[in-house]
Amino acid sequence: GPGTSPGPGPGAQDGTPPQSWPGPPQDPPPPSPGRGPGRRFVVVVLAAAVFGAAVATGAVLISRGDDPGPAPKPGPTTASPTHTSASPTVTPTPTGGLPADYREVRDAAGFTLAVPKGWDRTEGKNGVFYTSPDEGSLIQIFTIEEPDTTPLESLTAASKNLSGNPGYEEVSLEETSAPEGASDAVTDDAAELVYGYDSEKLGARRKVVDFAFTAQDGQQYAVLVAGPDADWPEQEDRLATALSRFAQD
Repeated sequence: GPGTSPGPGPGAQDGTPPQSWPGPPQDPPPPSPGRGPGRRFVVVVLAAAVFGAAVATGAVLISRGDDPGPAPKPGPTTASPTHTSASPTVTPTPTGGLPADYREVRDAAGFTLAVPKGWDRTEGKNGVFYTSPDEGSLIQIFTIEEPDTTPLESLTAASKNLSGNPGYEEVSLEETSAPEGASDAVTDDAAELVYGYDSEKLGARRKVVDFAFTAQDGQQYAVLVAGPDADWPEQEDRLATALSRFAQD
């Protein structure tokens, strides 16, 4: 799959309640993480790893999808993600119906997604990341492996784990349904966490939307979109567009 969550939930992506779910995007291994109760990717670690990798240390996502801004909350469950840059193995496909600045990609990690054109792909322990040229925004995707964990439970744990990040604020956390326009592969068994935090690496306030859902085949995924607080609600729009082409290989 696209990745495994190393730690618990949101701050701890591994899945063990307060550990290190990929949180705010951090450094190249750090939008952060740790392992969460069943997530194969830690949001914090993932974000950190992706952002860290892309931003070097500018975290975009606090715990799950942070750039290297806020470092994952220290703790037994927080792990430093190891981000590995890989040559993008993405195969562009027709973009009918997508915004002009997006493309559909069939990712080597086993899924299809719509991402902005010109964004760089990296892959690490916490999943797959697509990062903007200025490293200020990113999309992170990973699988949630904790058994018997609902999307809402996964994000609830993630928020707790992210709470130690600078300026962390849980804006909203709720069960929801697939975004309008999402592909049929995205079911209505879903939850969404929106949070903000201060990215020390980037020197700016970040706002993140972390969407966890059960795919048609029963596998759970998390798609995290991070960007400058001033860009909101562009992050929500990017999430919906990304999921409009979501499919599993």
